[in-house]
Amino acid sequence: MKFHNKLACRLGVLAFGVLGSTALRADTVYTGTLTDPATVVQENFSLSSPGDVSIFTTSYGGGANLNGTTASAGGFQPNITLYNSDGTYVASQNANDPMAKTDSSTGLALDGLLTESNLAAGNYIVTLTNFWTQQSATATNLSDGFTNLGGSTFLDVQSNMRTGAYALNIAAPGGPVSATPEPASFWLVLPALAGVAFFARKRKSLLS
Repeated sequence: MKFHNKLACRLGVLAFGVLGSTALRADTVYTGTLTDPATVVQENFSLSSPGDVSIFTTSYGGGANLNGTTASAGGFQPNITLYNSDGTYVASQNANDPMAKTDSSTGLALDGLLTESNLAAGNYIVTLTNFWTQQSATATNLSDGFTNLGGSTFLDVQSNMRTGAYALNIAAPGGPVSATPEPASFWLVLPALAGVAFFARKRKSLLS
């Protein structure tokens, strides 16, 4: 039942975007290219009232963005994380995205999706990273930093070579999301010992 609710949420967001509803602005898209697999992209948005939020990428397998543009396939395997305005961890991306397109070069559909139902009103932070750049399992705040365990090249979970390109879509109720003109990128690196905790967290995410 949980899976079907998430799928319905994603489909509903897309439908509202096509119809141009004033009740739900589903047209905020950030695109760019990471220069390094350790870089973290950070974006902000606000909710004036509780509502369902959908955050997803289209840059791994390609596909339509919420503003009518189309992303090409070939980008890195993404990892999406949501935080409160003070940096407190809220949620990680879902184990799978039923709407993700398959990249013909890899045969994989690895775009990211994060959905939250009835998210409380307030300010939020979204981070987008390469799949191999994540926080440790013990991290509770954005300030705890990220660790890059994938080296200097963009590789997906099956070691297919990717690019640094990304297309991040944020759909939130109650008006457009607040944003900075350009994605804010920063380096947050933890000691290599965090690697063990990282893999424990990843296994837990895939099994959820």
